Amino acid sequence: MPNEEEALQSRVRSLMSDAEMNQTQLAKAIGISDPKLSLSLRGERRFSTYELAAIAEQFHTTVDYLVSGKEQPSPAALAAREDSHQSLAWEEAVKRASTLDEVDAALNDLGIGEVAAPLARWHRPILSGLAIGDGPVLADAAHALLTDSFRDDMPGAIEATFGIHVTAKALGSGFDGLSWRSEDSRIIVMNTDVAWSRQRFTLAHELGHHLAGDVDNEGLLVDADVMSTHHRIPEMRANSFAAALLMPEREIRERVEGTVTRSLFASLVGLFLVSSDALAWRLKSLNLVDDAERSSLSRMSAAEAAQEGDWEERYFELVRHQSRQRLPEALVSRSLRAFVAGEISSVWPARVLDCDPGLLHEALDGTSSEVADDKEPVFIP
Repeated sequence: MPNEEEALQSRVRSLMSDAEMNQTQLAKAIGISDPKLSLSLRGERRFSTYELAAIAEQFHTTVDYLVSGKEQPSPAALAAREDSHQSLAWEEAVKRASTLDEVDAALNDLGIGEVAAPLARWHRPILSGLAIGDGPVLADAAHALLTDSFRDDMPGAIEATFGIHVTAKALGSGFDGLSWRSEDSRIIVMNTDVAWSRQRFTLAHELGHHLAGDVDNEGLLVDADVMSTHHRIPEMRANSFAAALLMPEREIRERVEGTVTRSLFASLVGLFLVSSDALAWRLKSLNLVDDAERSSLSRMSAAEAAQEGDWEERYFELVRHQSRQRLPEALVSRSLRAFVAGEISSVWPARVLDCDPGLLHEALDGTSSEVADDKEPVFIP
């Protein structure tokens, strides 16, 4: 029975054969000398982490397959493949999550960087099974781990606290967000083609899916509309969690004494950075307004709330940045460090950054190939 190194060599040879690529061609493709590759294929030299990553990229496979022979797709990938109601936005979001998962898995397989397992600090409280009641229980447990800066930088706080990669990009209509889980990664993808308040609620909703364990078995949960009125328990619980996380009952009751005036309501919208509709329903659920008051308050626009609540600058900032792409910062940092250290090629961080690999070389070298019409450099320091 071959040992692990022999099995690795055999898999590389098999891939070369399937691609009708000889040793010299592969060596050139991954950027090493022919003698070095020959030694590695004969077991007289170990493949470096860079070479394994480059070989995996060359043959459109994973480092995990090269090292262990495992090629079983993750539950998330299987769920994505088998889903029958795909849309263009849905497909793009799944593609993004799958790409990030592949990079994370490759870095893990290569042993690059020390990264805590997702949800390593999370201990799920005992749940009753009643969706509306369990949401606040989960939110209280999450608040115990989150810092005071959570409201200012939700994606960063979620990544730092729970180890969940958060990314956002323009995906078109008909999609709010998704939650992805594999052996290597937990990922949240959000759509920036919706208003900032909806993005924040979606992020909290997707976090609820992860913390409640909804995504653990299926690997993939897609939310075309987090505001829909369907009555599936996981969705109801995730919305209840999002409301309690974004608008904590304690903070609301500290500020509401008696009647909820329009001025007070407007300031609370700015404090919690939610939509008027979401806050109005939250106040109704806490029996602080009746249904007629909820209906009236929910019609206040965000711009009106910002003006009346004296948080216009914050409002303009949110609107100005609501279409901005968001990268998974921890994975960006990890892959770039590995690239700069020469452990992986530029292809891997480029996939995380969603850019051309050549841009990374240009950024690293600090050079540009552009010249003016007279053949002189465009920029002369």
